[in-house]
Amino acid sequence: MGNAKGESALTNTARTVSLGLIILAGGRSSRMGRDKAALPWRGATLLTDLLLRSQGVAFDEIIVSANRPPDLSALPPDLAARIIVVADSFQGCGPLGGMEAAFRACTCSYCLVLSVDLPFYDFSPVKQILPELAQMPQVDLFLSMSESRPQPLAAIYRRGPALEAVQAALNAGKRRVLSIADKLAVRILDDAGAPILYENVNTPSAYKAALAIDANRRRAVPIVSLSAARSGDGKTSLAVQVIAELTRRGYAVAYVKSTHHRRCREKIGSDTDRAAQAGAVQTLLCSPDDMADGEGKEEALLRLAQQMAADVAIVESRSHGPFPVLYIDGPEPPPMHPDHITAVIGRGGNPSFCYIAPAHIDSLCSYILYLTTS
Repeated sequence: MGNAKGESALTNTARTVSLGLIILAGGRSSRMGRDKAALPWRGATLLTDLLLRSQGVAFDEIIVSANRPPDLSALPPDLAARIIVVADSFQGCGPLGGMEAAFRACTCSYCLVLSVDLPFYDFSPVKQILPELAQMPQVDLFLSMSESRPQPLAAIYRRGPALEAVQAALNAGKRRVLSIADKLAVRILDDAGAPILYENVNTPSAYKAALAIDANRRRAVPIVSLSAARSGDGKTSLAVQVIAELTRRGYAVAYVKSTHHRRCREKIGSDTDRAAQAGAVQTLLCSPDDMADGEGKEEALLRLAQQMAADVAIVESRSHGPFPVLYIDGPEPPPMHPDHITAVIGRGGNPSFCYIAPAHIDSLCSYILYLTTS
């Protein structure tokens, strides 16, 4: 039986249950190199944006597990006042430590446990399972599966049994979240939403990819830009190969080429003609003559790409391509800010970038589709 706060929760003739939300935001973020919860996201942070999106579900309690006080000042006062922040009792034990503290602080029958680094989680899985909670007292863990991978940090736990299992695991020196599953009655949720819901941002390159996906979701035509420090570094040749492969996969691909020449036109053998021969459904040149008054080259390229009838647009520009940029590595430094670059076509070890070998066109096209169609 839920506590008094559960009166607003799902009711059944047999029993009443209450549902709490637990957000794990207390990790060390060692691979990211900075606090993931505070990363900018959609005008907020990963933590505050997730809290704002959670308002689509009538959670009875909201617990944030954080080992340092999170900045909640941007939240509406009524929402901020509801949030309980708890620190780990089991320090340095990863998500299980945060779960233990949060389960103890929560009084609800069930808890949705979410990692803070899930920028695309839309709460649809929990909305789907809500009507069944009151009828399934034997289920301790509703475990989502995405592409055959369990998602224990985006799952619903029955608080009492889960707390006991977590404490037993920690006392036994275990750290893996899934180590508690053997102690719980588990129901697998195979149809648990699109894989993008469970994409997390553990590294700088994953964060950049998430920013690119989010930007492209807001565009009429999603784009990627191909860039290099110098002319002749292979931008057009690579664009042609990408267009041909994406076309082979069934996508309508457009091509926008930046040029500094005025009064230019498309002609046989030109870059735009090569793109058309590779399968581009539409090609455009963007010269200074095509820019509106007060418009920069980057804005003009993006505007032209949005006017094209295509599934994906490939923009080629040495230094003005709109985000996200796939940069062809070379001996000279990139002509744009590193934050603008999502991936590097080449080899390297900077964790801020995803690296793709130039010969791996199949991998490159799969990455482009990940950024543009997720």
